[in-house]
Amino acid sequence: MKRVIVVGALTFIGYHLVQKFLEEEVEVYALDFDDMKSVSKVNEEKLCLIGRNALFTYSSLRDDEGWEVLENTDIDAAYFCLCEPNQQKDFRNERIILQYVKRFESFCRRKEIKLIVLSSVEVNHVCSSDENSMLFSKIEREVKKGSADYCILRVPTVYGPWQPLFMTYHHLILSQIKQQTISASVEEYACDLLYVEDVARCLYDFGRKRTETKIYSLCSGEENQWQKGIELLQETGKIQIHRKECQKDEGTEKIAINQMALEDGLKRQISHIKQYKELYEDSNTW
Repeated sequence: MKRVIVVGALTFIGYHLVQKFLEEEVEVYALDFDDMKSVSKVNEEKLCLIGRNALFTYSSLRDDEGWEVLENTDIDAAYFCLCEPNQQKDFRNERIILQYVKRFESFCRRKEIKLIVLSSVEVNHVCSSDENSMLFSKIEREVKKGSADYCILRVPTVYGPWQPLFMTYHHLILSQIKQQTISASVEEYACDLLYVEDVARCLYDFGRKRTETKIYSLCSGEENQWQKGIELLQETGKIQIHRKECQKDEGTEKIAINQMALEDGLKRQISHIKQYKELYEDSNTW
């Protein structure tokens, strides 16, 4: 691959995917909701870290000029990572998200390039009150309704540097750094766990390989990974786990990806949060 689009380049997994492409000297056209006038502190830091790379170009999704550039550029693959697969509620406007899904599906069909879509394993757990399941189900349906060459990759809980503020591991680590005791209920998917750089590498590989148009589910291939991580982290605080029932992901091909050792991945996340403590210490998302 020489040139790709990453939609959702400032999301947790999307940002690490961009880093992977830049390491491999692949040119990246990055898009996300933020513009330079309204960027969050976390995303501003991300852009500072990668924005000077000559292979990186960032545009807001609202910027018409960015779209015009894409229409006149040869692209090898497009990645749609606009929504956080581990988020449980408070997504952006669903109608707008689905409009972007349709727009990029149409773009990939016209350009005859592969569309790789990041989704959630919780699609298989649909219930009337589950925003995560409903949103990603709708995203997947919009992709499948089109005629572009696509791959949908569903992921379980993902951890590592830049993990979103709403996730359990982040809060446990931050509470320990701040020497606080927390008591909170956890409602995220607690059946499996993947390290973010391993997921990014898998997404990168999917863009390079010939793969069938279908849905894939990424997994660790290990038992109780999420719980093992909690046990390693839970020196302070009480966490009440409301587990979502682990159901079989019907109609998908499971892919067990090579994993960084859990202890090493947690050390990297802890080191990151210590380094960027000032970005996080005023956050209050419980």
